[in-house]
Amino acid sequence: MFDRITDSGLMRRVKQHVIGKEHVFFASVQPGFEKTISNELHSFGLNVSDEIIEGGVEFTGALDDCFAACIRSRTASRILMRIASFRAHEFFELERAIRTFPWELYLNPEVPVRFSITSRKSMIYHTGKLQEIFEKEIPAAFTLRNDSSIESEEEQRQTLFIRNFRDICTVSIDASGESLYKRGVRQLTGAAPIRETLAALILLEAGITEYDMLLDPMCGSGTFSIEAASIFSGTHPNAERLFPFMNWPSFKERNYLYLKTKLMEKENFPGLNGKSIITSDVDHDAVKLAAANIPDNFKGVISPETADFFSLTPEILSGRKALIVLNPPYGKRIKEKDILSFYRDIGIKLKTDFNNCGYAVIAPGAEAEQALSLDYSRKIAFMNGGIKAAVLFREA
Repeated sequence: MFDRITDSGLMRRVKQHVIGKEHVFFASVQPGFEKTISNELHSFGLNVSDEIIEGGVEFTGALDDCFAACIRSRTASRILMRIASFRAHEFFELERAIRTFPWELYLNPEVPVRFSITSRKSMIYHTGKLQEIFEKEIPAAFTLRNDSSIESEEEQRQTLFIRNFRDICTVSIDASGESLYKRGVRQLTGAAPIRETLAALILLEAGITEYDMLLDPMCGSGTFSIEAASIFSGTHPNAERLFPFMNWPSFKERNYLYLKTKLMEKENFPGLNGKSIITSDVDHDAVKLAAANIPDNFKGVISPETADFFSLTPEILSGRKALIVLNPPYGKRIKEKDILSFYRDIGIKLKTDFNNCGYAVIAPGAEAEQALSLDYSRKIAFMNGGIKAAVLFREA
C-alpha cells in the first residue's frame, strides 16, 4: 500500500510517524492464559509488558514485530495496534480530538471502516452515541460501513476497536483480522470442538516441547494433535493468511514478503524432530472427522485410530516421556447422571496406568474436578462454550 501512495507529503509522514516509530500492540487471549501468551511472545524476542491485563498482553515494537506476531502466534485471538488515546469526559473534547487526529496515516480510504466499541465507567456510556461521534468527525474521505453485506472478507475491511474506560477513549486498529483460531486447517467439527488457540495455549502451558510424545486419546476433531504437530515441527500457524494490515498506508509488500521468507526458513518440517503423536477416540465417527481434518503436511505423522481410552495400557508409550491431554465429553455430550462416575474413572485410569506421564485435563466445573481426584501442580480456570471449566496440569 505504501508504494501506491502518490502524495509525497503523506508518504513522508507515514514513513516518519508510522514506519519509523515503535508502537504499542495488544494481543488478546482466552482470559486466564495471559501468562501463557506473554511467554510465547517473549519467545519471539518481543518486548512484552509485565503488566497483567485481563484478556491479553501489550508489547512494543516496530511494524515488522506486529506482522511477525500475526504469522507466528498460536495463542493470540487477535492482534491490535494502539493508535490514539482521547479524553472523553465531554462531547466537545472527544469531537475535537477525533477531528484533528491524522487518520490518513493509519486508514486506507479504499477500504470500509467498521467499529467495535465498548464503554464502562465513563460519562459517555452509550456505545451508539460514541459511534455516532466517530462517524461524524472522521473525515469524509473514509468510507464507513456497518453492514456485512457489502464485503464479508476480513482482509477487505479495517476495524477500529474503541475502548472507553474512565473517560479515556483508547483507539486501536485491527492488525490480524478474523479470529486467529481459524487456521484454515480444520474444516469439520464435532460436538463442542475446542478452538485451535485454546488447544495451543493448553499444550504450551503444559510444556509440550519438553515431551517426546503426545497422547490424545479423546481426540474429537483432532485439534490437539494438529496443534501439537505444528508445535513440534515449528510450522507457523498463520503463514498463509491474508491480514488487514496489508491495507494499511504503511504496508510495504516487498518488506513483508522478505520478512515472511526469513520466518519460513526457520520451520523444521518435514517430520516432528523425533517426537510422536498418538491420536485416538472411542467414537469411530470422531476418528473419521479427525482424519479428514489433518492437513496434507501432517498426514504422515498423525494417524487417528478407534480406541477406548480405558483400554489403553502403558506399553503404548514405549517408555517415552509423554504428555496426555484430555478434553472429555461434558454438557450435552454425556448424560448428567453419568458424568461424575465417568470423570472418576478417568482419574483412576490416569493414576493407575499413566502415573508417570504429564497431563493436562479439562474439568467442567468443581464437581467434575473433585470426581477426577487428581494431583496437579497448577490449575487455570476459563470459560469454554459458556461453561465454567479448568485445566489441571501436572508435569511428568
